[in-house]
Amino acid sequence: MARHRHPPRPPALPSHSLTHLSRVLTAEWCSWCSPVVHMAEGQHNAPGGAVGGARSGGAGHGSKGVTTQSLKAALSSLSKAVPLHLNCLNTRSGASAGVWLVVLVPLACIPSLYNTHTDCHPSSRLLALLAIQVGVCGAHLYQEVCLATSHKAASKEGTTSQIPPLLLRLLTHPYAPSLATTLAITLLTDIHPLLALPLTLACSWLLFKTTHWLFTTFPGSFSLGEGAVVGQSVALALTCSIHGLVSRILWPQKLTDEHQISLFIQTAVVVLSVLVGSLYRVPLLRTPRMFLPYLCVCGVVGVGAASLLIEEWLPVWLWELLTHSPVRLLLLGWWFLLTLFAVSLTTWTRRRSHVPTTVLRKVYHVVITLVFLPGVLLEPTFLVLAASAATMACLLLEVVRVEKIPPLAGVITQAFTPFLDEKDEGPLILSHLYLLAGVSAPLWLMPCPLVEAQVGGVWRANTVLPLLAGVLAVGVGDTAASVGGTYLGRRQWSGTKKTVEGSLCGVVAQMAVVGVLVAAGWVHLSLAGWGRLMVSAAFVGVVEALTDQVDNIVLPLILSAGPSLASDRVPQIKYRRVCRAGETDACTRQSQGTLLD
Repeated sequence: MARHRHPPRPPALPSHSLTHLSRVLTAEWCSWCSPVVHMAEGQHNAPGGAVGGARSGGAGHGSKGVTTQSLKAALSSLSKAVPLHLNCLNTRSGASAGVWLVVLVPLACIPSLYNTHTDCHPSSRLLALLAIQVGVCGAHLYQEVCLATSHKAASKEGTTSQIPPLLLRLLTHPYAPSLATTLAITLLTDIHPLLALPLTLACSWLLFKTTHWLFTTFPGSFSLGEGAVVGQSVALALTCSIHGLVSRILWPQKLTDEHQISLFIQTAVVVLSVLVGSLYRVPLLRTPRMFLPYLCVCGVVGVGAASLLIEEWLPVWLWELLTHSPVRLLLLGWWFLLTLFAVSLTTWTRRRSHVPTTVLRKVYHVVITLVFLPGVLLEPTFLVLAASAATMACLLLEVVRVEKIPPLAGVITQAFTPFLDEKDEGPLILSHLYLLAGVSAPLWLMPCPLVEAQVGGVWRANTVLPLLAGVLAVGVGDTAASVGGTYLGRRQWSGTKKTVEGSLCGVVAQMAVVGVLVAAGWVHLSLAGWGRLMVSAAFVGVVEALTDQVDNIVLPLILSAGPSLASDRVPQIKYRRVCRAGETDACTRQSQGTLLD
């Protein structure tokens, strides 16, 4: 497979430009911190305040002690200035905070740092580093919850909560991870620091703004952890899309089929984000007279932009892509039949009120398994395009339904009603979106076509099994656990209605599907890989039984990191030495070392 050559770095900016940039960043930092400092000084000057009392007890320290106490008080108030104001948010009832979910996206993206996945796509390492950043930023949720709990406990006991150390407050600044990620991107990728810094800052800003917008606009639809995962996903998708489009514009290079598909998806992500954002910012666009014309304008702009970026007329390119091979035509026919079956089933259940919604949802789990399993094994890159298009279409339909835009809103509500479960309490119906996004997430987090992953016609386990994580966890494991628990369940897990026998059925079903793939010659898996896979499947089964979070999005993220450990090779993280202008290709070849060299 032809590999993309990394574009040369832009020329270094003159020193006066760098000085101006540093002054601007310093001014922005000071303007952000000034309200907090003034607030802390007000607490310091207030009689009987916590800081004032501390000062009266140590008056001999002089002005230096006053400055230190004021600085500590200001930094202790940083949690109030974090863009996530979560104290008064209406989260999903009946669910715990679930803040541990903030680590799932980083854990699922960490395998992108391995050399197996960075050879075929230059943005996979950027995705992994940004995922680690949004994981650290998501930890501010935990900080917010802990601070609120400690303040309530202290107020009940009549005591004052202790101010955390100065260094800890600096490290927990909401935008501190952006600076660390900028340094890591500069060292581990070919991205210039002046491009990396805006990317990391934009990623953090998008995370904070999106998460806050979700909680305030759709109250009761998310737990803290679920909202954070959605915010992390939106921030990563938009940031990586913006980077891909900017890189294409500034540093054009020869396009491959995979690169064209990536550019098309990135353009669609940006256009859809602008469409949804403008609908909520401008209420006039949600009216029946304005919505359809505005949707057409966004579509025309998207088609034109994508055509310029991929250097082909988009409708012609899509037709050639769909008819490229007989395998794709067979997949399209198979997917059409499954879609027809799903639509017919939905129409039939609308007339039959006696059909349990749980049974109906599990049928859709089986259908989506039949959609994704052959796609991953035969045409993974084509499946990425199809899954992205389906997810964005469902998201747009949900926006139309929530905003009650006629004439489609009523029809969409009736069609999505069979997907409802006990977790759909807010204004949003997210079960179908969680199912589709959960099964597709492993494909999006590992954007590499599996051309180089074959050895003698057999897939390596560390490449294909992570892509099947959503299918195994949700389509196979969750469905088997539900059926097994219904008919074989005897012993319940503590604090839940789910049974141990059901969880065992889910684990056995996942191992059986992998066994069929190995027996059919699709996958090669060593004995040690079997052990790691069994541990991962068992852990997923326990989480599915005990968690009160949305398992359709949680389980695939957990399992996608587990099979990556099933490789027979020791993963090595690569770095790339920056090749200056005028150096030969030997520089690039010599820079393919490891951090241990």
